[in-house]
This record gives sequence, structure tokens and C-alpha cells, in this order.
Amino acid sequence: MGKLGKYHYMKKYRDIIMFLPDTRAATKSTIFRMTNKYHSIFLKPDEGTGGHGIYKITKTHNGFVLRSGTASRNFATFDALYSSIEKFLYKNKYIAQKGIDLLKHNGRSFDIRVMVQKNRNGQPETTGIVGRLAKPNKIVTNFHSGGTPLPIDTLLKTHLTGTARANFITKMKSLGRKASIILGKSYRSKKAFGVDIAIDSNMKPWILEINTKPDMSIFNALKDKTMYRKILRYSKF
Repeated sequence: MGKLGKYHYMKKYRDIIMFLPDTRAATKSTIFRMTNKYHSIFLKPDEGTGGHGIYKITKTHNGFVLRSGTASRNFATFDALYSSIEKFLYKNKYIAQKGIDLLKHNGRSFDIRVMVQKNRNGQPETTGIVGRLAKPNKIVTNFHSGGTPLPIDTLLKTHLTGTARANFITKMKSLGRKASIILGKSYRSKKAFGVDIAIDSNMKPWILEINTKPDMSIFNALKDKTMYRKILRYSKF
């Protein structure tokens, strides 16, 4: 399953649907309706990884802003906007996803990657959690698109106090595990899942995507190698 297939599969489960941002096939009519409903939306390749080929559309008083990487273009009308993106939408299967107003650290957006792996007994266990800090003015946080891996505790310090911060991190680990268990029912042979979680300005978590071939290297980029060593150990089970 691509991103859209995973979304439709996951939303059948009551205890997880509240954490899933509205996601649909990126047709012209869908994009039009979603730009009227939400402040911003993201266009993502259904099968893409690493943050490549992602676009952000924001509706303004003067029309629309289309962003990719650090570049942006303005359009006075929706038809003009759509004409500029029509080619790559047809060339590749794209999804449209409700934009989340990400928390920021020093003015830069960040989200969370939770690593969940099966232990010796075949039970899913959260083995890592890391923050991904976007490059200045960039719309994606992915490590391979220039995002900086940082301890999530560091990124949350300006938003939550000590005990509240620790409890929130525990909840994010639990949410990542819960999401992996649900998707794992359809991916029984998979031993690892990388759950990408966005936190909005109201501290609500949103599950953006679940990777069934998660990259471990982001954890190796942290100064403290404890999580990375554990992830490597579990990868051999």
C-alpha cells in the first residue's frame, strides 16, 4: 500500500482515526475543495520517500502560494495554480493531505520519527524516538532533505515543562507503537516501522505517515548512540 492505501486501512480503527489528517487522491476537484476547507495542504507522491517531490499549497487573500523546498510561487487563481502542477500530478500518483501547523524550535518547524521494531518474541516495541528539525524556510523535515536530527526532549523544551514533557514523549512512543500494531496486521512480515508524527500548535499529534522500510541512519546522527545501538541490535532479531 502507498500512503493513501495505508490511510484508508488505518482509518477503519476508532482508536487511531483521530490522529490521521484528512488524506485523499490528488485530483483537481479534491485539491480545490481541500484548499477551501484548510489553510494549507500538502501534495505528496503516494509512493515517495525522503521528502522528495513534496509541495505545499496555501490559500491567501490574493490567491494561492505554491512552495517546494525553499522556493515559492504565487498564483492569482486556482486554475493558474493547477495548470502549474498538472503535469507532475499525472506523471506520478499524488495524494493531498491536510496541512498541519507544526511546532517550531528557534523559528524552524519540526516533527517526530518513532521507531518500532519486533523484539525476540516477535512483539512490537518502541526502540527509538527522534526529532527532525527542518532547514530554515523549508517545508519538509526529512533527514535526507536536509533536516537535522535532534533529541525530542531538546525540541520540546520551549513548549512543555519537565514532567509534562516526559509524559508527552511517553505518549508519542505509545502512539507510534499503537499505529505500528494496527498497520502491522496488514504487514505481518515486516519487523520494523517508522512512524512520522507531527505536533500542532495545540500539542495534538498527527500521524503523517508510517514507513515499512524505515531508515535507521537518522538515529546514528545523534550524539548519543544508545538508541541507534538498540535499533541495530533489534534489527538482527
